[in-house]
Amino acid sequence: MTLRVIVCYTGGVGRELVRQLLCNPGFELVGVLVHSEDKDGRDVGEMVGTGPIGLEATRDIGALTALGADVMSWHGLKWEPEIIARFLRAGTSVYSGIGGWYLPSQPEHRMLQEAAEQGGAALVAGGNIPGLISDVLPLFCSGYSSNIRMVRAAQRNYIPHYPSAIQMGQYLGIGQPLPEAPFDPSAAPSEIDRLWTWGIAQSAALVAQGLGVVMDELRLTNKEFGASKADMVLQPSGLAVAKGTIAGVRWTFTAFSEGKPFYELVNEQTTRLDIGSGWRDSEDAPNWRVVIEGSPTIQCELGLVADPDEPDHVAALNAARALNFLPRIAAAAPGWRSVLDLPAPVGALAAVR
Repeated sequence: MTLRVIVCYTGGVGRELVRQLLCNPGFELVGVLVHSEDKDGRDVGEMVGTGPIGLEATRDIGALTALGADVMSWHGLKWEPEIIARFLRAGTSVYSGIGGWYLPSQPEHRMLQEAAEQGGAALVAGGNIPGLISDVLPLFCSGYSSNIRMVRAAQRNYIPHYPSAIQMGQYLGIGQPLPEAPFDPSAAPSEIDRLWTWGIAQSAALVAQGLGVVMDELRLTNKEFGASKADMVLQPSGLAVAKGTIAGVRWTFTAFSEGKPFYELVNEQTTRLDIGSGWRDSEDAPNWRVVIEGSPTIQCELGLVADPDEPDHVAALNAARALNFLPRIAAAAPGWRSVLDLPAPVGALAAVR
């Protein structure tokens, strides 16, 4: 059966997902939501570089919910549960790439659960982080160890080609001045730190559920910065990064159960390979690592293969995850679901698509 799909927003991941949907006969793209007025009414194919397809993008959420699509894939700049609820009530299941990873820990849980039950729709969230490295891979690897003492995950992304200047500049801090004082865990967190803590806490809670423990809290226990050694303008985002401003940032999060740490995640994002000792220094280095300290202790590394024709591998990875999850969500029982509830999505060979 062909699934009728709506994509909300056309940033790096949304744009790539649209392209993947258009070449897959198992899906019919029936609507695309956009932010800006200049994109409203434009042909979706022209926006994503595939050529005209006869489908116009829109800013009209009501028009999209009225389509009665099978699934909507959410790739906005932020989590907007009220909009998600509108789609769920209309009977359209939702995949979210930003927000909703572990709803029982969030204040909007009841509202979204009721909306999903009303519309007979399901909600599932995913991505690479939160998602792959922060919960999916740790949970998978933990199944091959016992007497687990600690779960450690690390992401080291090299992102000079990420297409969104807003996400790199505002949400990661790339190009902003270096802080004058060292990190103080007792200081009030910045908006960026609150956003990352909000997301990673949901991953940690999901891992805790899988391990059969209750998470007390997640703390941001360290934050480090790396400076750019030269002026640069990143492409295709156009983000200007002056010499001496932030070119790399690294967060360390620690989750506790009964006062003891059980989970640590390090998230490094860098736009240069010459920041210094301890920072990613090779384009070929693995992006992700998971260590399960137990019996036995397991280490798993996962990387992306450089491809000059596809510079934004992370966006492609997130788009593929969304694409492969859509049939699972369409077939799921109503309500919020997680990777602990649904079978892991599997990709398809190009020859059989």
